[in-house]
Amino acid sequence: MHRLDDGQPIRDAIQEAGLSIERLAEKTKQVDPAGYGISRSAIGHMVSTGPSGRHGFARRSVDLVAAALERPVTELFGDSPT
Repeated sequence: MHRLDDGQPIRDAIQEAGLSIERLAEKTKQVDPAGYGISRSAIGHMVSTGPSGRHGFARRSVDLVAAALERPVTELFGDSPT
């Protein structure tokens, strides 16, 4: 799945939740049934506007970030690049 608007909705949701990237990574562990979550680095790729920013992400990562932020996946990610 692809992030919307170069990750702006994700950045906004992180800010509104009062989280840091590190804290969001910890929260993904809490919502992951396997307890692994996703790394700070992976979240950094989701929110970066620079050269380290990526557009496509695995469904598992998308689901965990959305759950940790308590947002619908469709608010943060879309099926195809925009």
